[in-house]
Amino acid sequence: MSVTTTALPRFVAQLTPHVSPDTTLPPIGGIYLEADGTHLFAAATDRYTFALTRTEAAETEPWKAVIVRSDLTALRALFPARRRTADLHLTFSRGCTRTPDGLLTVSDGTRSLTLSAHKALARKFPKWRPLFADALAAEPRQDTETLYNADFLARWAKAADRHQPLTTWSAGPGKPLLVAAGPDFLGLHMPVALPAHRPDTPARDRQDRTALRTTWADTLTTPATARRLKAAA
Repeated sequence: MSVTTTALPRFVAQLTPHVSPDTTLPPIGGIYLEADGTHLFAAATDRYTFALTRTEAAETEPWKAVIVRSDLTALRALFPARRRTADLHLTFSRGCTRTPDGLLTVSDGTRSLTLSAHKALARKFPKWRPLFADALAAEPRQDTETLYNADFLARWAKAADRHQPLTTWSAGPGKPLLVAAGPDFLGLHMPVALPAHRPDTPARDRQDRTALRTTWADTLTTPATARRLKAAA
């Protein structure tokens, strides 16, 4: 079962920032691949962000695999030089008694790399379809402040091509921010819980809208004398 695609380097660049480093959760410790007969999907998550991308790829049978983090460095060695695209042949083998987890072979025509397909991990990867279906169906309701981890926001830097905008919306407090880049990339980004503060907590120690308006009020109010001086000039 083979797929010929130029998308694999893009998949790895987009998804590597979202791979979980938690060694106690091996099903999400790599890039998940799934062929369904019309598309090749790739996904990665660490439970705080979840990235999903796809490319058209005709397949005779569906299959699933995981490329674990430790194999990504070797895989990158097969990628074409920067700014050049080339076909890569991705072949999935269900394996046998000696290789029960199946095999995944990537070839650029002259070199090839054979990895474990980690079928057992792929079966335990989170069910991504209902998660993304719910987020897409939800209407935007961004009527209150939301906190996001700045380091996690940086993970979306590779989601889009240069100068391509991201589309985002959220269904409300506690709901994931949906991130879309063009027609073939979706992401989910969980917010940080807004901390509870005592009523007497100073405004500069809080992150809510009321506090921000209070701490910025003096700076953003143009003094009357400044307006007069500008008009006199």
